[in-house]
Amino acid sequence: MTRDAVCCRSLTLSQRGEHDIEHELDFSNHRGYVFHDSRGIESGATDEVDTLKEFIQSKASASRLQYRLHAIWFGLLCVNDDDW
Repeated sequence: MTRDAVCCRSLTLSQRGEHDIEHELDFSNHRGYVFHDSRGIESGATDEVDTLKEFIQSKASASRLQYRLHAIWFGLLCVNDDDW
């Protein structure tokens, strides 16, 4: 697994990140935590849902506790029709 340095920047509603869920994200202000970011499922593509399901199943069945999935952050974007 690789650890990537992450720099955050604002994205518009039409932009999506290009993430590989298998790559670990390591933040200096959150030592001891390992994050994984998926491409999300907002586009509705089934291959992204399959990738996410496989990752969750893999982490859930890991034999060592340190490699298991401990939390899932699921974000929803809610906008008013007027914002479009």
